[in-house]
Amino acid sequence: MLHFAQHMKTPLTLLMMLLPAMLPAAPAPTVELVFAAGSEWEVVSAGHQFAEGMAWDANGNFIFSDVPRNQLFKIDKTTGAKTIVDGASGRANGIAFGPDGRLYGCASGDKCIYAWTPQTWQKVAVTQGTQSNDIAILKDGTIFYTDPSTSQVWRLAKDTFARELAAKLPWGPNGIALSLDQKTLLVAEFNADTIHGFPIGPDSKISGPAKPAFKLGVPSDLQGKLDGMMVLPDGRLLIGTALGTQVASPVGAPASSKALIVIPSPHGRSRNNYIRISPDGEWVYSAYALDLLRRKIRPDFGQP
Repeated sequence: MLHFAQHMKTPLTLLMMLLPAMLPAAPAPTVELVFAAGSEWEVVSAGHQFAEGMAWDANGNFIFSDVPRNQLFKIDKTTGAKTIVDGASGRANGIAFGPDGRLYGCASGDKCIYAWTPQTWQKVAVTQGTQSNDIAILKDGTIFYTDPSTSQVWRLAKDTFARELAAKLPWGPNGIALSLDQKTLLVAEFNADTIHGFPIGPDSKISGPAKPAFKLGVPSDLQGKLDGMMVLPDGRLLIGTALGTQVASPVGAPASSKALIVIPSPHGRSRNNYIRISPDGEWVYSAYALDLLRRKIRPDFGQP
């Protein structure tokens, strides 16, 4: 695999790299393939210590965390007002809404997984005793979360939240996500170039060993910093990395779809550590530690 330099001369230039199949060279794609014509990056929220996890509630309000400051924020969909809904979040990191409407988050500082009720923002620990980083929730309510400190992935059973070890890994996990059909659990190998895919059985448990699911670009030190991610409707992966935002096709995809798009973090910002597309499909939201940005995307970006 080719490696990219850590610093790009043109921050918003999209770069092309080749996957291991070593495809013939092709012209680098332009920003028009991803972003809406005339769009620019907009600051959503600034002045943070380390902005991280993102989610939207049923009413379209935007929720995100500032990990070291123990803060959980809400930005009102209608007014744009930003409020702290929890100032003692337990260093909440990755967050996701469950089918019960509650927000679940990796409160590693309190060694628990919290569940917040959005109407009151009261919280309860549904499991305790482990570190955690990022979280993914099946439609049936089963929870998976990563624990980088022990190189483990944990599973919480639906309804009871009974905890069991889902996977013990020989590498450090970080970001976690689900395939579109929810039959594969995707786990990012943080300091590498690989997203691993674990099969999920009918019982909502990991049913076999992992296989490489996506390959990403890495800088010259080979530390990919593969972090918050999501699968697009067309099956490609959208992920925050050391090189910025990347869009990757699944391993084994047809050669015509193997182009890897790398969008360096804008205006010299640090690595992209979390990324999501808004529920209306109009915006990509990115976290760069000190602030959160968004930018309008093409209506057909990521669509089948």
